Amino acid sequence: MTTTVAVRYMSRAEIERLMYSLNASADNPEAQLFEALVRRLLELLEQESR
Repeated sequence: MTTTVAVRYMSRAEIERLMYSLNASADNPEAQLFEALVRRLLELLEQESR
């Protein structure tokens, strides 16, 4: 399990892998919102790197 402290020391690639692996539960609106935010952030990072 990844902790909030561990995230601080992760590489960008590790963070991206972790974010792509997220899958929010359908009955948890906060988790769904967080997943949507993370996926949008990844899209923006990909656009920036082009």
